[in-house]
Amino acid sequence: MHYIHYPSGGFGHFMLQMSSICFDDVFCPQEQTTFSKTGNSHSYPLHYKTWLHSNPFSVIKYYDFQDKKSICLIDSGINDDKDRGVENTIRMCIDEKAKSIISQTCREKAEALILNESGEIYQQREKFSLFYHHMDQNSNFYLNNFQPVENVTNINISDLFFNPQRLIKQLEKHFGKCDYKKFYSIWRKFIKSNQKYFQAEKLASRVKRALEENIDFEIKDKYTLHDQGYLIYYLEKIYNIKEIPPYDYRNWFKNTQEIRTCLKLIHSQ
Repeated sequence: MHYIHYPSGGFGHFMLQMSSICFDDVFCPQEQTTFSKTGNSHSYPLHYKTWLHSNPFSVIKYYDFQDKKSICLIDSGINDDKDRGVENTIRMCIDEKAKSIISQTCREKAEALILNESGEIYQQREKFSLFYHHMDQNSNFYLNNFQPVENVTNINISDLFFNPQRLIKQLEKHFGKCDYKKFYSIWRKFIKSNQKYFQAEKLASRVKRALEENIDFEIKDKYTLHDQGYLIYYLEKIYNIKEIPPYDYRNWFKNTQEIRTCLKLIHSQ
């Protein structure tokens, strides 16, 4: 038995689905993929009853796996990141590039909340920026938990979105050869159905690269106030800025030229 240990947000079920269908050595209860409107794979058949953080664990299997490897999900919610100390554990870690992803999926998928704040638009954007600054200042905040531990396979959740090749290499050590055609077919469906959750990190990385390499581009896509607030936080953090004045920059940046001008002005003061 292998275990996939993960925080709330739906990614453990995707890992089960993808591993079952795409890797030679893993039992596959169903070849057909499933994704909900919110990007979840919860309707894909489980191998075992899920080990929940709030309940004692008992092995309840749903199939005869014969000579194939099986997977049990360990769902820790958002308040319990403690390793269970069992062999063959694959631990889904909240790395830096995954924090904006998990903050949204935990609130929208796990807690069924809508990311919406009251006040003027620029004030709503600022609240999201302050949320991430609060996270940095509090080591026990849930986004700072679920870090790598010893004696398990630690996988960055951001690799599900941005580095699938590294993900495959880590899983092949446990589950045998990967069928790349099947993998990328499922992965593209996963990316499409979860696109809203990784837009903030994708935008921040793209802007950072543009500023470092003196490249300009128009910010034409419709980003949410969360995404905009995350970018403000990200710029303040990596460029050591106390604050990009929310009211002064209440109109969203139209391109990287405006961002570059903003940063130069603040640093010159």
